[in-house]
Amino acid sequence: MSDWKKSLKEIFDEEHQRKAKMRAESKGKQRVKRFISEVVEPAFEEIADELKEYDRDIDVETERMAATIRVFYEGHEEFLFSIRSRPYKKKEFSFPVLPLRDEKGDNYRAEVFLKDGPLYHDVTNYSKEQIIEEFLHEYKRHMKWNL
Repeated sequence: MSDWKKSLKEIFDEEHQRKAKMRAESKGKQRVKRFISEVVEPAFEEIADELKEYDRDIDVETERMAATIRVFYEGHEEFLFSIRSRPYKKKEFSFPVLPLRDEKGDNYRAEVFLKDGPLYHDVTNYSKEQIIEEFLHEYKRHMKWNL
């Protein structure tokens, strides 16, 4: 094979590897994205509808890999609750099967974030009802501290 043909083949081999890597990476991300759109967003909408009955203004924001609900009372933000995707690098001593691992070895999971930062709490396999319960637990805790 001539040098220029070899160089051309290398270009396409690199491109193929890059695309394969992106596809593998997106599998883990897609699972979390689907969880956020199919479980978290409906839970947040249900919470928002109910909180409006208690004179709260609600803002539900959704992004590609996150959903956030903000609770406002009398024009001020009262509470922020978010569920976001976070990648974790593969560890040598980790369990052999983690459900959201991609080919790069990153593990994707959905975690709870509050205004103060992450809780490092994996909710990836929660049901809609469990998401609502998680929100209520944190909201109740927040309200007790702010009385």
